[in-house]
Amino acid sequence: MEATVVVSGPGGAEPAPVDLSGDRVTVGRMPELNDIALEPDPEHLVTRAEHCVFERTGDAWSVVDGGGVNGTFVRRAGELKRVAGRMPLRNGDVVCVLASIPHQEDPLYFELAFETTADSQATRAALAGAMADDCLSYEADEARLVLVQGGERHELHIRAQAHKLVRYMAERSPALCTHDELMHAVWGDEPMHSREELAKLVWELRKELEPYGAGHLIENERRLGYRLRACP
Repeated sequence: MEATVVVSGPGGAEPAPVDLSGDRVTVGRMPELNDIALEPDPEHLVTRAEHCVFERTGDAWSVVDGGGVNGTFVRRAGELKRVAGRMPLRNGDVVCVLASIPHQEDPLYFELAFETTADSQATRAALAGAMADDCLSYEADEARLVLVQGGERHELHIRAQAHKLVRYMAERSPALCTHDELMHAVWGDEPMHSREELAKLVWELRKELEPYGAGHLIENERRLGYRLRACP
């Protein structure tokens, strides 16, 4: 299964999507020693080399903790859990590495949001069977995005550009929306916009869905685009 991580730091830098390739992708502080470097790290909380590793076994990916003092964590459905050795990953999981410990404040983390390509019929069938009631409703007249889950409705608050993105995807659902189509839907003919900006918008949407364990409602097809699971 193809996979990507969207890497973001606590300093407000633009999230950066990174394709996971091969069978092993290392994460640590030093760029010359790792495939993914977590910088800046002024408090030296990240291990220099292989703080953690993404490993592929067959079609599945896991995160493996490198044994550092500060550990590796996975946030799933709003719950943060420390990795004890190895943890299999699911689409929408966020791997967290400690970045800063502010005085009398909550710790800050580097975040690596894990996304898998959900383009196989088997994958979609499994998701449909397990989470058939989960869907997103976009009410264009009132500009409201609502998560429908387990018979309950949760309004999600998103910024103006994300509204343009979701409205277009909801109108096209369940069709795949290409990167170019989505960029035009959000920015029209404005120049100088990139797929990285598009990835950031999708990342922001998934952050809103994450507390409900509903990140799977926005599917990624690697190098092609995204689709949204809209309510009928």
